[in-house]
Amino acid sequence: MSDDNIVHFNPWRDFNDAAPLPDPFAIEPDADQIARFVDVVFGYSEGLIPVRGFVDKGQGKDGRPHNIWIDANATAPEKLATFAGWAAREGAAVYVIPGTVAETGQARAADVLQMQSLVVDLDSGNIPTKLDHLVHHLGRPTLIVESGGRTPEGATKLHVWWKLTESAEGADLARLCQLRGEIALKVGGDTHFRSAHQPIRVPGTVYHKGGLTRLVQIRAAADLEVDLAKLAERVADMPPMPGVGMATAEPREKPAIDDVLVTPVHEGGADEWSRFEGASAAIGYFLRLVHEGRISMDEGWTAICGYNAAMLRPAWPLDRPVPRTRGDEPAYKQRLRDEADCSPHTRG
Repeated sequence: MSDDNIVHFNPWRDFNDAAPLPDPFAIEPDADQIARFVDVVFGYSEGLIPVRGFVDKGQGKDGRPHNIWIDANATAPEKLATFAGWAAREGAAVYVIPGTVAETGQARAADVLQMQSLVVDLDSGNIPTKLDHLVHHLGRPTLIVESGGRTPEGATKLHVWWKLTESAEGADLARLCQLRGEIALKVGGDTHFRSAHQPIRVPGTVYHKGGLTRLVQIRAAADLEVDLAKLAERVADMPPMPGVGMATAEPREKPAIDDVLVTPVHEGGADEWSRFEGASAAIGYFLRLVHEGRISMDEGWTAICGYNAAMLRPAWPLDRPVPRTRGDEPAYKQRLRDEADCSPHTRG
C-alpha cells in the first residue's frame, strides 16, 4: 500500500481547526448600546480611543491583554463592536480610557488630551442611596450603566455618566479629573477615577468575572448635557453623604456679608466662595432686613436682583431656580416668599 492511500491523523489540527459551534445560550454584545456609549463619551472628541481587552478573573483561564487604538470618529462604534465580539468569545472584558490620545501606544494619564464626560463608579455600600444623592445634587445623568458586578450584599454596581456640552482639554481636563475624585470622596465611590487614564467597562459588552456572564448594560439614558463650570458648582455645593463620604477640603467659614456684597464671584468654583454660596448669603441678608421691617418686600426683591446682576459672573438667570430650590419659579423670589411668608401676589 502506498503512502498516498494512508490517511494521516493529526489530533491538534483535526480537533482544533474546525470553527467552534455557537453556544445558543451565550450572551452577545449589543452594538446599539456600544454606539450610544461612544456618542456620550467620545462624540465631540478628536484623536484615538485606547481600548483594552482583559480576560476577566475567576474563569480558570489566562490570557495577555489585547490593546488597540481606534479613531474617535463615525467608524468607532462598529470597530468597538467588532472587538467586543472577539472579547466575548475569549472571555475578555472590554475597557476604554474615557478620553482620547494623539498616538497609538499612548495610555498614560499625561497622554490623555480630551474628555467630554464625567463618570462616577459606585461599587460598594448602599448604591441606590448613593445614586439618589448624586441625582439630587448634580442633576439627572446622561447614562446609568450596570457594570456587571455585584456588591457582597447583592446590589448592582453602577457607572453614572454626565455628558459635557463640549470636550475638556488642558486646565479644564485637569479640573474634570479633580471633580471625579471629589465626587467619589463625597459618596464613597471609586477614587481611582481621579486619574485620567483609569479604564472603565463598555456597556453593550460582556462581563465574565467569576465564571458568570452578564451584559454590561445601560439601565437609563437621557439626551442631557451639562456645562463643566455649572457641574463644578454643583459638586462644590454637594455635601458628603452622612456616614459614607468625606469632605474634599477643610471646612471653611461662611463668607462675611460685607465681603459678599462687594466681591464678584465667577462660575466654575474658582473664587473663595461659589456663586451659590454668595447668592445664599445675599438672600439671607436681605431676608433679615425684610423680617426686621427695615426694607419692604419690593425693596428686598430689587436688592437681590441688583446683587445678582452686579456680583455674579455670569448673573444667575432669574427665570430658573438655583441649585436646591424647587419648581420653575425664580429662585430668589421663591425664597423671599417662603421665608418671609409673603403673599403670592406681592409681585407679578
